[in-house]
This record gives sequence, C-alpha cells and structure tokens, in this order.
Amino acid sequence: MKLAVPEQFRRALEGRLPPEVDVAWYATVHDVQAAARDADVLVIGSIDPAEIRASIEAAAGARWISTHAAGVDHYPFDLLRQRDVLFTKGAGINAPPIAEFAVMCVLSAAKSFPYFLGNSERGTWPSERPPAQELEGSHALVVGYGEIGRAIGQRLSALGVRVTGVRRQPSEEPNLIGLDAWRDRLGEFDWVLIAAALTSETRHMFGAEEFSRMRASAWLFNVSRGPLVDHSALATALMDGRPRGAYLDVTEPEPLPADHALWGIPNVFITGHSAGRSPRSQQRYATLFVDNLERFRTGQPLRNMVDVSAGY
Repeated sequence: MKLAVPEQFRRALEGRLPPEVDVAWYATVHDVQAAARDADVLVIGSIDPAEIRASIEAAAGARWISTHAAGVDHYPFDLLRQRDVLFTKGAGINAPPIAEFAVMCVLSAAKSFPYFLGNSERGTWPSERPPAQELEGSHALVVGYGEIGRAIGQRLSALGVRVTGVRRQPSEEPNLIGLDAWRDRLGEFDWVLIAAALTSETRHMFGAEEFSRMRASAWLFNVSRGPLVDHSALATALMDGRPRGAYLDVTEPEPLPADHALWGIPNVFITGHSAGRSPRSQQRYATLFVDNLERFRTGQPLRNMVDVSAGY
C-alpha cells in the first residue's frame, strides 16, 4: 500500500506507520505528481483550493483522501463525487484551541477587556469603568454543535453559562435544538457563537433579519467560516446598535480589505483566522490518521467521514 503524505506531517507520523506501508513524502503541490502516482491514500495539507484540486487530480488511483482540515468547503466536491473515493476530515483536532479562543473572546467582551488594554498600551490609568457582565447565569447560543461547538459549550458551561446548542439533527440531549428553532429564539441570548460548517445552505445564515432579532446587549462570535455571516448586514446592524459587538476570527474575504466598514466600527475585533493555533494539533491529526489507516487496511469504517453529497 502506498501513501502520499505532505512533509509537514513527517515528524508527527514517522515511526507510527506500519513498516509494510510505502510512504512518498511531498513538499509542495509541484511534487505531488510523482508522490501520488499509484498512491492508494492521499493526504492533503494545503488550504489553497487550486492546489487541493491539483493534488486530487494527480492521485488518480487513490481510494482514500484525508485532510487535517475540519472545514472542507474549499474542496472540489464535483471531482470527489466523480472519483467516488473515501474522504475524511480532521474534525476535532483543533477543537481545544478554538474552544479556548472562543471563551477568551466571550470573557473579553463580558469584561470590556479591550478598553483596559488600550489604556495600558497608552500608559494611562482608566478614567472610567465601562460596563461589565458576569458569565455566571448568562445564556449562550452555539450554532453548530459538532466537535468544536461542543468543546465551546463544555467550557462555557464550566463558567456557569447556560448553553443551547444547534445541530442539523438534534438528539434527545437537553438544551439541543434543530436548525428550524434557533432564529425565533435569538432574543434570549447574551452570546451567539458560530461554529457551523459552511455549505450552500448555511452561507450568510446570519444576516439583517437575524441581527434584528438579537438583544441590543448581545455579542456575536464567529470562529468557523467568514461567509456564514453577511458582513455588510453586520456592519449596518452594529452601527444601528444591535448587536452590541462582534469578535470575528474569520471574514469574507480573507484578509478583510482595509477599507471595509467593519474595521472602523467600535466593538468589532478581527483576529485574522488565529483561533486554531496549537503545537499539538498535528499530533492529534497523526493519531487520527494512524487509527484510520488501520481501519482502511482492515476494511473497517473510517472516522470523520465527509458526506460528499452534502458537502460537510
């Protein structure tokens, strides 16, 4: 069995792969042609859509394609459907750092931390104290209650926040609702956190109507994909005073143009797709890949399968 694997995963995977497996390491998309020739398994490390397509096209005989990415909206699903290959993603490997980042943002919003940070950078003692909230007893909506959303919910719950999660297919778990229920309840929440997958159905799922239903004191947080939010509608809503503010780790497009209205609006904080940073993520992906490789070799179902027809 032959694997084509990016060099970026060599340190995490070497010594953990079966000795009978032939591994072709490739450094760039330009090397993938040779590495993927006759490969049974293709691992993709790029986030560039053109490079991803080129890699998949090069691995014409691959039966399984694996990515470390949790969101796969930038993958060529037309090509994947044609190939009829197994496709797995890295759902969960970045959940801990993203969840911690989201909680940091909620705390920052609750305590008006940017105000004090600004005073500290200017070397001035605060002349006033902006409003502050307690997380204890507040209410959060987490839209997209998969691996990342659930990790966010667990950490917020530990701080005394009442958490309601939104899933496409809700279970019997308490405080878990379906896609048809959350919009009518937006006025209940202090914190609205977006962790949903980007699909044709979820693009701009937050727009003018949704913002108008939020509390004037509420905050919006997006740690998933920029196009889930209509940024023009958000800028207008924020200037009209509802919601109170937003923390955006992701935007549409990225980088957000310097002349975009969101840059000049108070209580908007843009963190440049930084929430998932962690030195431990590659090790988590390696553990997932090694387990899936054994499943692949023995004909067992793979973990983190992508529904190619649904796009996530």
